[in-house]
Amino acid sequence: MAQSKIIRVTPNIEKCLSELKAAVRAMPAGEPKTRARKALDYLVRTMAGEPQPMKGRGCPRETPIIR
Repeated sequence: MAQSKIIRVTPNIEKCLSELKAAVRAMPAGEPKTRARKALDYLVRTMAGEPQPMKGRGCPRETPIIR
């Protein structure tokens, strides 16, 4: 693993995020869409520099990482 835990947000990453957002919008309503939307929200917050829970380390099973 790299020494730095900083992920540089490049145009490629921004484009991938845009594509994922479009895919989620096209999904039918239901649990998978809800979970995908929450995962995207988490990625957006992380890209914005918001600290991750437990500094990005694993979370206990009973604690959902996606809020």
